[in-house]
Amino acid sequence: MKFRCSTAQPHRKRILSLCRVGVALLLFFSLGSFSAGLAQQRQPTSFPSVNLQPFQAFLNTAKESSVASGWVRLDGYALFAIAAPTVTTDSPSDGATPIELRRQAIEQQLDSIINSGLDPNALSVVSTLDENSRLPVISVNGQYLMTVTDLDAQLQTSDVTRWANQLTVLVRRALLRAYQERQPRFLMRQGAISGGSILAILVLSRFLVSQQRRLKASRKSIDAESEAANAVIQRHLVPSGPALSSATDSAELPATNLAPSQIVRQQRRNLIDLRLRVIQISQVGLWGGGAVVILGLFPQTRWLRAFLLSTPLQLLGVSLGTYLLIRLSDVLIDQLFKSLQTNEFITPEDSQRLLLRISTVARVAKSTASLLWIGVGLMSCLSLLGVDLLPLLAGAGIIGLALSFAAQSVIKDVINGFLILFEDQYAVGDVITVGNVGGLVENINLRITQLRNSEGMLITIPNSQVSVVQNLSQGWSRVDLTIQVGHSADPDAVLQSLKHLAEEMYCDIQWRSKLLEPPEILGIETLDHVGMAIRIWIKTQPLQQWVVAREFRRRLKKLMVEENLSIGMPQQSLWLNGDAAPGSRVTDP
Repeated sequence: MKFRCSTAQPHRKRILSLCRVGVALLLFFSLGSFSAGLAQQRQPTSFPSVNLQPFQAFLNTAKESSVASGWVRLDGYALFAIAAPTVTTDSPSDGATPIELRRQAIEQQLDSIINSGLDPNALSVVSTLDENSRLPVISVNGQYLMTVTDLDAQLQTSDVTRWANQLTVLVRRALLRAYQERQPRFLMRQGAISGGSILAILVLSRFLVSQQRRLKASRKSIDAESEAANAVIQRHLVPSGPALSSATDSAELPATNLAPSQIVRQQRRNLIDLRLRVIQISQVGLWGGGAVVILGLFPQTRWLRAFLLSTPLQLLGVSLGTYLLIRLSDVLIDQLFKSLQTNEFITPEDSQRLLLRISTVARVAKSTASLLWIGVGLMSCLSLLGVDLLPLLAGAGIIGLALSFAAQSVIKDVINGFLILFEDQYAVGDVITVGNVGGLVENINLRITQLRNSEGMLITIPNSQVSVVQNLSQGWSRVDLTIQVGHSADPDAVLQSLKHLAEEMYCDIQWRSKLLEPPEILGIETLDHVGMAIRIWIKTQPLQQWVVAREFRRRLKKLMVEENLSIGMPQQSLWLNGDAAPGSRVTDP
């Protein structure tokens, strides 16, 4: 059966639309970076680059020697790194560390110089040697800024005097840049860039909203098709048993096509959900990235970028990325297994069976991939929080070994679940019986199997308890009928009438597709006090045995009425003494 979405569109156009969104986002962020670069190019020459390798080596040494380090920033830009002992004799009681106090003092002094009416023509940044401490002291226009210590020089693997001279250049250029960024002309230009960025964000956001509405309409159409198919399946449920059957209406779908069609619809819905999530995350990234770009255009708001890119938001980004990777892996697994099921050399029956098995294995692969991505996401979050992962992984291995002894039943479930999938004992869409319960297999993974019986109850069975399973829908099915006919009927005439009825039903176009072979009249199975038990076998398509059995019984009833055939009834003979003559017989039904 082929389903068509009411809002169908060629996949090429959909891919091109997503590519346009990606290109637009790339151009937008490139424009923001380019505009920021233009603003920086109008400033004095860039700062001398700081060698990060000595800084990293110093950090490794600082961990061992209880020395802390940090960056001094001005208007959101990192200027230079400073160092200080972790604990000193005059440490404050409010909990602030010496490195934090020193960094805040330098930054506050720089802000005070900028906001006090700086004259770029009269700017003087000098380094002098303090007679008491014999350390260089940097001052700006005669105001004390900082003292360069030996620990500061060690960050750059340089001597104190040389590093102090480099700092004077860094501080001078930073102050000149801060002065120029506060001029009205610069602010007007940055305001124009921010206005254009906001307009671009609104246009792109409007486009993403329209794409999102279109995808939601497509998903709604698929959900409507799924609900209609589920209604058909509910009408096919057998009230007295766990199996499926079909209605006699020729317009209804064959039961063998219901599960594969649902699988195809679910694959399409997963693809639409992935595209929706990509658009939603793109919209969040558009507004978040736009906010970062716009805030970075102005010196007064540039410090907020560090807050937006702080650890909590990084954790949120990792969570969103993990979720997106899970949905992407689901779609990729669907596409991979979908390419495996198309083979022109297999029969339609084998193709349907292969589709059911592929769907089952795909579900297990999706759950496994989800657990893998969740594990990677958790490790990434712990790494962002500064947790050392090597001891954690070693401890997790020991804990996992200890839990393996306590969770032996779970291990048995997983092993038996793998064997069920490997041996193709059953799959999603099959009708099975396990012990005294049975129903349609709705879900199966490495640990459990879930069945839906005719009353709508969801039955969950651990895979370790699946020892003997009866699959009623794998390959083909069979109707096994036994008809009791009274002794008064002619056996040959009854058998001939049943053969004629079987041939008539097999030749019916409506029922020929459900029958694999002509019904087989086996003959008289037993003779007893009830009558003649005639046994009939009808080989059918999977899940069609119940609907075929109902139709055959309906036709059999009409045949018995037309030919005046009586149904076998229990009979009993009684010999009475006195009232009845010897040899007389009283029949009591």
